[in-house]
Amino acid sequence: MSGPGHADPVFRRAVIGFHDAGCSPSGLDAAVGFARAMESQLVGVFVEDTPLLEWSSSPLSRHVTTLAGRWATATPDSLAAEFATAARIVRRRLSRVAEALGVSVDFRVERASAASLTFAATARPRDLLIVVEPADPMARLCYPFADLVRAIEASSAPVLYMPHGAQQRRGPVVSIEPQLDGESSRIAAEVAARIGESLISIGGADAPWTAPLNLQDVEHALAGVAERLVVLGRPEPTSSQPSLFATIAARRLVPTLVVGAGHPGAPQARHPVVQEPPGD
Repeated sequence: MSGPGHADPVFRRAVIGFHDAGCSPSGLDAAVGFARAMESQLVGVFVEDTPLLEWSSSPLSRHVTTLAGRWATATPDSLAAEFATAARIVRRRLSRVAEALGVSVDFRVERASAASLTFAATARPRDLLIVVEPADPMARLCYPFADLVRAIEASSAPVLYMPHGAQQRRGPVVSIEPQLDGESSRIAAEVAARIGESLISIGGADAPWTAPLNLQDVEHALAGVAERLVVLGRPEPTSSQPSLFATIAARRLVPTLVVGAGHPGAPQARHPVVQEPPGD
C-alpha cells in the first residue's frame, strides 16, 4: 500500500483484534484511519474465546447473553452461535469503515484465548496489533478485556491501544522512553515521518522523572501539547500504576502505541469469572 517514492510501511499489517461486538465506534474509526495513514494492510481477527467455551460446558454456568440481554443457560452451542453473530456484526462494521476510507480489509475468525493477545498467533514480522477499547466502561473492567490489557504489558509485540472517544487530529508524535533502550524513539521517529508530523522525545538523561514513570510525570511532560499519538516504551509494571498505557490513552484521548520488550512478571490472563444473576 506504500505510495510513490515512499519507503516500505513501518508496519506491514495492522491487525485489529475483536472478541465481541462491543468495541468503541470512534475507536474503530480511529484504528482504521491510523492503518490508512501508515499505509498498512488492514486485517480484522475475531477471536472465539476458548476459555469461555470451556466454561460454558459446565452445568452450573449462567451468563447474560449479549444479544438477548437476559439470563440464560450457557452451552458451547449457544455461545458459539453468539460468537458467530458478533463476528458478522463486527465484519460489517469494519468493512463499512474501511470502505469509507478507501482501505481494503481482510477478515478472519480464530478460536483461541481472547484475553492473551492470541490474535498474534498468526502475526508476522512488522505487524502492529491494535486493541480497541469497548464503548461500555464496565466491559473494560471485566473478562476478557481486563485480562487482555494485562497481557499487553507482558507481550513484546507492538500494540496500539485505541481509547473510546479517540480524537483524530493533527499534532506531534510524542515518544516517551522509560527504559532508555531506544526502541520507542526509533519507532516514533519512523511513524512521525510516515504520517508527516513533528516528533517530541521525552527520555534519556533529560527525562523529567527519577522514579518509575507514572501518570503525573506524563501529564507534566505533555502540558500544553495536543499530540496525535503517544509512543510509549513498555515501563516496568508497578502496583501503583498498572496498565499505564491504557490510563494515558483514556486521559488524553489519543492512541498509545506500546513498544519494546515485554515483562514476564506482569500479571497474566486469568480464567473467566463466573457471574451470577442478581437475586433469584
